[in-house]
Amino acid sequence: MKYGNSDIRFLQIIFLLNLHVQILRKREYTTNFTLLIKWEEVDLVCNFLIIPVKFYIMSKGTIKKKSKPSSEWKNEKEKYIIPAKKKPGIWTRVANYVFERQIELPLKIISAIMLSYLVNPTPQNPFSRFLFLSYPIRESSSDEIQYGKGYWDIAYIVFWIIVLTFIREFTMQYLLKPFALYAGINTKSLTRFMEQGYIFIYCIISTSVGSYIMSQGSYGYFNTKYFWIDYPHFLISPSLKHYYLIQFGFWLQQITILLLKIEKPRKDFVEMAAHHVVTCLLIGGSYLFNFTRMGNTVFVTMDFTDIWLSFAKCLKYLELPNIITDMMFVVFMITWIYTRHYLYGLIIWSTYTEPCLHNKCIWDPLNGYWLTWWSRYIILFGLVSLQILMVYWFSLILRVAWRVVTGKNAEDTRSDVEDDDDNIIVNPEECKEYLKGKGRDINELVLYII
Repeated sequence: MKYGNSDIRFLQIIFLLNLHVQILRKREYTTNFTLLIKWEEVDLVCNFLIIPVKFYIMSKGTIKKKSKPSSEWKNEKEKYIIPAKKKPGIWTRVANYVFERQIELPLKIISAIMLSYLVNPTPQNPFSRFLFLSYPIRESSSDEIQYGKGYWDIAYIVFWIIVLTFIREFTMQYLLKPFALYAGINTKSLTRFMEQGYIFIYCIISTSVGSYIMSQGSYGYFNTKYFWIDYPHFLISPSLKHYYLIQFGFWLQQITILLLKIEKPRKDFVEMAAHHVVTCLLIGGSYLFNFTRMGNTVFVTMDFTDIWLSFAKCLKYLELPNIITDMMFVVFMITWIYTRHYLYGLIIWSTYTEPCLHNKCIWDPLNGYWLTWWSRYIILFGLVSLQILMVYWFSLILRVAWRVVTGKNAEDTRSDVEDDDDNIIVNPEECKEYLKGKGRDINELVLYII
């Protein structure tokens, strides 16, 4: 049985009036619903006849019945009415505001800072602290400029959090998304591909810069004793300070992404949040307590592995033949074991055994000496905490490896936290495609009751 436009409008009006009565009686309901009505199951007779309407109400969350016992329902229709959702809190509104303006908002802030600096482009302008490194020190006219540390470094970190937010979204939307669409990546994997593609690009740059800075220092390729020789390393080179503060900004931005849920959470959300928090504590502590040589080495160790991890995931989202993705997974697994367990283990061992062998272990914070026989255990606690998280993730990697060995392809066991396809809410334009995908009758129609 099919109805014309006038019949559909009539049904809308009748149902709206009927629902309005329910709202007046039970104020726990809302009229802002999406209604999916199957016309074959509707037999509407107005005024003197009963209206047996069987319908589904789709709220913004899920399609479900209330959990009351059937004996408590006053009528058939009440089963399908879902109580109104609470108004989003301020944190949700802030998250949505930032999420929708990840290019526009950072650009406005960056422009405001730069214009404020250009009004008086001198070191005395406080906005110069956001754009340039603070605390330059030149011991003599022939020496290169070195940099100390202080509170104004926070301004530089904040500025780079904003810059990296813009760079991330711009790279994803205007570089990676067109490539993903051209490559035919499906809609479900599109966002994940862009996120991993950005991490891949960032880690290539950070690993390259970090490796170059390491090669210029005495600690070279994991020459761990120079982490502690000539401690404290209060003065650092311009390149190392740039690198360190930008990396700090990157990881603080990653925490912001998790908290605001800009990236869709995975099942290991708690472990990932713990990883980011521990990482930021280690970065801030190593910078403040003059362990930047060790910090530089840890950065390179971690970022090198992330290159292969993100690249392997991108290949998976591109739906390349399984043999290619499985081979890349093997490469990633080898680099993970070597860098995050062997090389990182050397750093932990050096922190436990070497500090007091090559340096005075004294407590003199005013002169930069924070290293004693007991303070190294605080450093070890952070390093070992990070290693425990990596052991947990390595157990997940072994599960994927078992899938490859048993003839299955390499799938990420940390699946997204998402609803089933039947709970997806569609708008009127998308409803036709939704119904076709479900094999439903095209006479089913979405009505909006406002």
